[in-house]
Amino acid sequence: MKKAAFLIELEDVLQRDEPCKVDDVLEEYEEWDSLSKMAVIAFFDKHFNVKFSLGEMDRFNTVNDLIAKAGGAIS
Repeated sequence: MKKAAFLIELEDVLQRDEPCKVDDVLEEYEEWDSLSKMAVIAFFDKHFNVKFSLGEMDRFNTVNDLIAKAGGAIS
C-alpha cells in the first residue's frame, strides 16, 4: 500500500475530517480513543496481517510509528 493511500485509509478508520500526516502525534487527535485504537488494530490485522494488542498501542506516538509497524507493507 502506498503511504498516501494508508493516510486516507487511516483518516477513514479514525473518522477524521482533517487529513492525517506522518508526523502527527496520535494523542493530539480528538478521535484517538479506545474505540479508534481497536479499529486501527482490526485494520492492521485485515490489511497487513499484523497483530498487536491494545496495550501495545501506547507505544505508538506518531502516525509514522503506525507506518513502521506495518513492516514494509506501506511504501
